[in-house]
Amino acid sequence: MTLLIAGTAGADPAGLAAALAAAGLREEILVAGSPADAASQAARARTAVLAIDSSMPACEEEDLLLAELAAAGLPTALVACRVDAFPAWPKALAETRRRLDPQRGLPVFATSAALASASGSASGVPELARWCRDRADGEAVPRAPARAESGQAESGQRAQPPSESVALIRADRLAGLRAGIVASRAEAIESLRAATSDVHRCVPDASAAPGFTDWLPSLLDALEHRVMDHFAQRLDQVRAAAVGGLAGGSSPPSPPEPFGNGTRVVPRPQGGRRTEDVMVLLLGASMGFGIGRMVIAPTLQWAGLGIAGTVLTLLGGVALAAWVVSVRRASADRARLERWAAEVIASRRLGMEHRIGTRAGAAEAQFTREVWNRTRPARV
Repeated sequence: MTLLIAGTAGADPAGLAAALAAAGLREEILVAGSPADAASQAARARTAVLAIDSSMPACEEEDLLLAELAAAGLPTALVACRVDAFPAWPKALAETRRRLDPQRGLPVFATSAALASASGSASGVPELARWCRDRADGEAVPRAPARAESGQAESGQRAQPPSESVALIRADRLAGLRAGIVASRAEAIESLRAATSDVHRCVPDASAAPGFTDWLPSLLDALEHRVMDHFAQRLDQVRAAAVGGLAGGSSPPSPPEPFGNGTRVVPRPQGGRRTEDVMVLLLGASMGFGIGRMVIAPTLQWAGLGIAGTVLTLLGGVALAAWVVSVRRASADRARLERWAAEVIASRRLGMEHRIGTRAGAAEAQFTREVWNRTRPARV
């Protein structure tokens, strides 16, 4: 048997299909998000489910979907989806049933795909899966009635819900919008901090490589692009969930990038010879000369080297001092690079967190205004 789940994006029919599959429904499941998809796939199905958006009562889109299922003669159930996210779902479902099934001949289910995986939770998914299996056994079920709508809205538009439900719909959508933006911001900041911590752990080994001062900024640039792109995608998903099924035009542009990212420019470390290096060289030369005169000079005179031995001891002291200077300089340069890298990473992280917070605020303002405009009661 093949099951067809038809519904708008706000009802998340794909999520319901995944929950049914996880609940043990072995039949093939088709998903249709538009009347055209439902019409093209209805011939392959034996049973149908009309997924209902629990955030608001049904309108023309559900009418058209149900009409396609009725035209195909499919046994159909009305299923309210994502009821855990909308406290007022019983009222919305009651209005939906009065519109789609005034004779109350269709079975009705309330489901939550998010709760289906939790043991002991009343998600409604197992009951729906059982109904689908029973229908596969050939039991009689009511048929979806064909509904002829008069005065349909323009193509691509969704009718405005009843005025008494507007405030409730708006409150639910805005609450979900704010929760989604807060969760997206927290996820982006957590991912950013984890990534910058990984970069900081790589600094001691990477600082010894040539070109480190060029590699670190480019790596942080790539990290910033990745984090901000993912954050923008999450904001788009939050917006789609908030305005899904509401009347309105095309998608507005993304929130503008915040002016200034709050990143402090950290100058690159400058190397070069320092006064203390020269002092160490002079000290090494004097120590070599003194040791040569006290210890090595008698031996060299015995060997017949004379002044040449003194010169050799002086050069040996200078060489030893030069080696000490090189070791000290390498250690100091590495420490200076590590301090610079820590400052750069901290500055870039703070700047990216500032951008994420500013963009989240701009997105909340824009999306809130959009939800408000789309749920504005129609004037008559």
